[in-house]
Amino acid sequence: MGLCVRVAAFAIVVIAMRTLPLALLAQLLAALPAQSISPLGTGCGARGTVLDAYGAPVPGQTIEFHLRDAAPNALHVLVLGSSSSSWSGTPLPLAAPAGLGFAPGCTLFVSIDVWAAVLVGAQGTGVFTLHVPPAIAGTFYLQALGLPSGEHWYLTRALDVTIAGAQTAAVTGTVRLAGTSTPVAGARVTLVAPQLSTFVEGRSDATGSYSLSSLPGTFRLGCAARGRAYTESDVVVSATGANRDFGLPPETHPGQWSVIGNTLPETLDATDIGVMLSDGRIFYCHDTMDPILFDPATGQKSFPGPSGSEQGCMNGTLLEDGRLIFVGGQDGASPGSFTNATRRVKAWSPATGWQQLPWLLNPTGRWYPGLARLRDGRLLVMGGGTAPAAVRTPTCELFDPATSTWTWTGTMGQAVEFPPSALLFTGNVLRTWGSPELYNPTTGQWQPTGSFVAANRGWPGHSDHSLCVLHDGRALVIGINRQSAGAQAAMVEVYDPTTGTWSSRSSPDQKRMQCEVVPLPHGMVLVQGGDVQNQATAEPTLFGVVKRTDLYDPDADLWRRVADTPRFREYHAVTLLLRDGRVATTGGTNIKFQGTPLSADVDAWSPPYLFRGVRPRIDNLSATVFLRGATLAFDVFPATTLTSVVLMGTGVTTHWVDGGVPRRLVLPVQQSGIAVTCTLPTDPDLLPVGHYFLFAMVDDIPSVAAIVRVQG
Repeated sequence: MGLCVRVAAFAIVVIAMRTLPLALLAQLLAALPAQSISPLGTGCGARGTVLDAYGAPVPGQTIEFHLRDAAPNALHVLVLGSSSSSWSGTPLPLAAPAGLGFAPGCTLFVSIDVWAAVLVGAQGTGVFTLHVPPAIAGTFYLQALGLPSGEHWYLTRALDVTIAGAQTAAVTGTVRLAGTSTPVAGARVTLVAPQLSTFVEGRSDATGSYSLSSLPGTFRLGCAARGRAYTESDVVVSATGANRDFGLPPETHPGQWSVIGNTLPETLDATDIGVMLSDGRIFYCHDTMDPILFDPATGQKSFPGPSGSEQGCMNGTLLEDGRLIFVGGQDGASPGSFTNATRRVKAWSPATGWQQLPWLLNPTGRWYPGLARLRDGRLLVMGGGTAPAAVRTPTCELFDPATSTWTWTGTMGQAVEFPPSALLFTGNVLRTWGSPELYNPTTGQWQPTGSFVAANRGWPGHSDHSLCVLHDGRALVIGINRQSAGAQAAMVEVYDPTTGTWSSRSSPDQKRMQCEVVPLPHGMVLVQGGDVQNQATAEPTLFGVVKRTDLYDPDADLWRRVADTPRFREYHAVTLLLRDGRVATTGGTNIKFQGTPLSADVDAWSPPYLFRGVRPRIDNLSATVFLRGATLAFDVFPATTLTSVVLMGTGVTTHWVDGGVPRRLVLPVQQSGIAVTCTLPTDPDLLPVGHYFLFAMVDDIPSVAAIVRVQG
């Protein structure tokens, strides 16, 4: 066959690939388990799409062929051939003419014998998984074709997969509590090679015993169990196998702080806010006049430009449509007096920039207003100080983002400023500063609920605590004003919405108020810094503020000290969970306005769960926008078994309040191989509209999160 005819046939085959069965490819590959995989040739196209292989190319193991940097949501085809030298008499490599729609320089390296479509998602990644059965010697070749609409087609580099029979060996051992004979059941044991070219996972049984199957070689063997330290070491697996026992001590890893960038030329302080955006960047600003877009993954920043009017000490949130909204505050004429409350409301988005919205109804404005999101995305704005004399107000109003309108609603029983507040699973909003109250969105009325165990917390001054909603629907406050409540008062109290009562929980050995409080994906809570109010302490303080950092486990009611913050930061710091599982903090270094050393650094804390072995990774998420009750699907890499999927609302922090989505929902998963599905709740009080981190979890180890949006 002549070259022109062969090229034409090549184009026809590419189009026909859409209809041929995936089972044909799987059947051929199933007979050819690989022992080595190497790249062949180079790809083409402006995107630089790459075909990679991961996993153990040995009998009984799994190979995953990954496309990355591919055209999103476009047809891609994985072709497999028995030859890299000829195809039906035509020599290979074969140049693909640009006239057929291919990018310049595209070359076919593989005879097209069988093929299969590969699903490429919105993130430009796709995965094809091969489970390798018993060996039959041979060699085959793979290459991927991208057929996007509206741009050049392209070819990736090829992969040479060499086949050989292999004898596996067993890696065995027992997992116990360190220094004891007590077995640890359910411990995760992993055997890995560099770049995860080999990944084998197992669990210890009720006797603590485990067994993994592997080819001979040198690997890294790791063992983890929740609440115990991660342990790993090199292991040489011979033809007869290997044995390695583990003694797991308690978890003591302190995490690790590092500087990941800065906010210069701005140094954030008293009027600042931090908002996690839907693309993983952070929007920082003082008073809506000095905004900064900061990318925590790269440390890069940009400056969107000012809004044209000051709103210091405002509150805000990220609306379901992606806009940031900023409510109330003060106009900046006399920042320290708090007498110039404003009615201003504005929004910002990357697409449209700044937008002026209808003003608050309260004629004397609101600085330090409270804010809570309702099930349908409406915002409850409550209290705050007013002009011209900084008098707090008990009045409240509702904002409807769909119509950009404000309406009055019920008045609180107490006038408060910046009250921690959150939508509970019951549908009511809990407001905790002052005497706790519940707001019923159906009736628009407030009613008292149970009082704190430590009732005197310093009201009507600033709140001493922050508020979280736990995965089981209870509410948690962390922070205590010891001067008002007394030295014996607990730093943590828990609210039970079924009984309307509060109960004291345990405290760390250093009680303080106005800490940075950040729920984490594995269920613990980071409690960073805080004010000991000049109480006697052996720890360094700066005007009462400490660097002390703890992890609190609400389920076990246990505390553990972790790495102190690199610098003193008071409650004007803004601290946010990042999609990669770290926690970023900046601002708040002008301690109590005493002229202390300032810093514009953005510090990030890497929690201990980032040092516990192989993390799962989310690939090929089926969508990023969902309705309640929808089933979402994704692939996990490597082929690890997930224990749950966690949804966490993205944060919006200023002072001691979070205007984001106060949720951590633990969802059950269904998994077959690398394919994972889970179903979102249907209850709007459980899952209010907004943006969420989607974490794939293996015990307490999270993936990098995908950011998804839940619509009403």
